[in-house]
Amino acid sequence: MEIKKAPVIIVGSGIAGLLTALKLSDAGVSSLVVTKTHLKENSSWMAQGGIAAVLPENTSDSIELHVKDTIYAGAGLSDESITRSVLSEGFLAIQDLIKLGVPFDRVDGKLAFTKEAAHSTPRILHAGGDATGRSVQDTLIRKTLQDPHIEVLEACVAVGLMVRDNRCYGVHVVNYENPDNLQQVILMAQHTILATGGIGRLYSQTTNPPIATGDGIALAYEAGAKIQDMEFVQFHPTAFRSERGVEFLISEALRGEGGILRDISGRAFARDYHPDGELAPRDVVTRSISSQIRKDGRPFVTLDITHLPVETIEHRFPNILKACQQFGVDIRTDQIPVSPAAHYGMGGVVVDTLGQTSVQNLYAVGEVISSGLHGANRLASNSLLECLVFARRVAAHIETYSENLPLELFNVFPALSESKLVSHQPEALKAAIQQLRDMMWQYAGILRDADGLKQALAMIAALEKEAHQAGYFHYVPQGLEFRNMLITSRLICEAALLREESRGAQYRTDFPELSPEARHYVQQKRLAEGVRQ
Repeated sequence: MEIKKAPVIIVGSGIAGLLTALKLSDAGVSSLVVTKTHLKENSSWMAQGGIAAVLPENTSDSIELHVKDTIYAGAGLSDESITRSVLSEGFLAIQDLIKLGVPFDRVDGKLAFTKEAAHSTPRILHAGGDATGRSVQDTLIRKTLQDPHIEVLEACVAVGLMVRDNRCYGVHVVNYENPDNLQQVILMAQHTILATGGIGRLYSQTTNPPIATGDGIALAYEAGAKIQDMEFVQFHPTAFRSERGVEFLISEALRGEGGILRDISGRAFARDYHPDGELAPRDVVTRSISSQIRKDGRPFVTLDITHLPVETIEHRFPNILKACQQFGVDIRTDQIPVSPAAHYGMGGVVVDTLGQTSVQNLYAVGEVISSGLHGANRLASNSLLECLVFARRVAAHIETYSENLPLELFNVFPALSESKLVSHQPEALKAAIQQLRDMMWQYAGILRDADGLKQALAMIAALEKEAHQAGYFHYVPQGLEFRNMLITSRLICEAALLREESRGAQYRTDFPELSPEARHYVQQKRLAEGVRQ
């Protein structure tokens, strides 16, 4: 078994992970970035909308206004001090990206700002029109590959974090680049950072890439870290809907630029559900579309931007235009078929203001975290800002914090038997994964109730038993992913069952009102083998 040591191990290679590595490098700290597939396969790469930030040149905006919008969208559960702190660092975070060479869109040489749902003023920076994530990620990848302080290890799936006495010593991974020669690797580090992304692939309808299987949350939970707010899963209102189902995201920015939602008769319906119409908070628009779909009796509504100038569409949304054309839809002249899809998890691994988890020497950044910023419902484009701010903070803290961990303790951590690792993925495993995703969409999706959540938990337990009996968890990588999906799905269902109210992205049909006595956070922690709270 190979053993590698580095000052810092970063698990994940999206914007949060790579910016952390680059900021560490600026401080002279070397890191090893380990990614489950390849550098370009992540949610960061697919992010269309942009980054919400208050900048001095945007005179119509202010930190106070951004804080107000964030807390409103978060249904009152955003931590105000955390929110103010993160949003106040937006200017510095954007300056970091500009210095790295991110080509933000400009008008007459000045940064261009657009507006998205629940923002009271235009404050969203974008790049490449509707390809902000790709533009940022491309820049960070190029810088990362040129940096002598950063090593990248691709095609590695994590087996588990190596934790002893509530202190993390690294991560155990399996390299599956060569399926005929699976290699276990022990990665030892003074500091380990989770940057593993989100949970969208727990659901059958999602905008997320295949790698978004809740790995970091499951790994942290199994290691004893605190998890919170798992019930708050954001379902994006508008994903392109083909005959096969959801295909890709249709950015919030289309509605921000004046897009109109229409029902089966062509009538604009969004204001039937909320006075802000298309620009209501995401959870409201999602439920509005879901309700209209049931009324219309077809699996989608349409989003109409044909009234916008053709040059505006071509300049602002070139990638969406191209993607829709592949399905025979020209957004300049045709309405876009859209339906909701799982998009973003507000919950995750609890971190403090410096990105530290409840396990010593274990940090987390990006969508995997629960910092207190998003509350019950993320404000559009705040997620990339959170990635940037916590990447900066984690790197700065590690630069000033030094502890010599006895990394020779690696031999106390058990490894999977080499003989049990299997690269071939059986059809029965694929079927079990699909069964889980369908079940989560049905019972833990946009609308929930106690009976459905209890049924979901029973099905998760049955799938877990089946997986153990069939040895699914020894299949690499899908079997290890399935284990993480089961753990994270259970956490979502348990938290949703505990919160007996409807708030933000959590909508309980059996508790449709806000509870005045609702707990601020639902926290979960693994106390011991088979024991949870």
